[in-house]
Amino acid sequence: MGGDTRGNETKAALLQAAKQLIRERGYAGASVRELAAAAGTNIGAVNYHFGSREKLLNQAMLEYFLEWADRAGQQGPADPEAEPLQQLAARARPTVNGIAAAQPLFVVALEAILQAQRSPELKRQLAEHYAKLRRLATEPMASTKRGSQLPPRFLEVAASYMIAVADGLQLQALLDPDVIPTGEELASMYEALAAVARAEGAAEASSGSDSP
Repeated sequence: MGGDTRGNETKAALLQAAKQLIRERGYAGASVRELAAAAGTNIGAVNYHFGSREKLLNQAMLEYFLEWADRAGQQGPADPEAEPLQQLAARARPTVNGIAAAQPLFVVALEAILQAQRSPELKRQLAEHYAKLRRLATEPMASTKRGSQLPPRFLEVAASYMIAVADGLQLQALLDPDVIPTGEELASMYEALAAVARAEGAAEASSGSDSP
């Protein structure tokens, strides 16, 4: 029992050391020797508990990605009766306002995505979590009266769009945070689009009722 406890503690210490080194130096900046030293263990513990340096670092990067995904998904509740565009407007403010706080996690998550191109297992895991994000994004829209009438594929496309906007704003903010729109500006754009859609719908309904 004591050996299992010590083994679990060593494994957790290695994972924490990997997360720390990745955040400080990036994926390439964490050698086996540095990982072991930061965890207070020996070099052999890396292979014993994780199989290789790459698998340890990939696990650490996956955890960073999950932390980023959780933060990105915490955009606050939207009115379940609101139209899809109105729900986008409601989520625009917390999405933009949370960019600065989430950037350290986003940088590591971005590196995880790049590293996944060389690791089929990491790529599969990240793809699964992006699929989960899309499902979480479609649920509020599908729960509305109008959203429930939309094809499932339309909702999936809308979810991909929402994630692309969030990721794209983060990328732009890394280079020049002053050029990205504020939460209010992005929300206003969605609200304007919703108003146009309502007006067009009302015009079509009126035109149809006037037909002989």
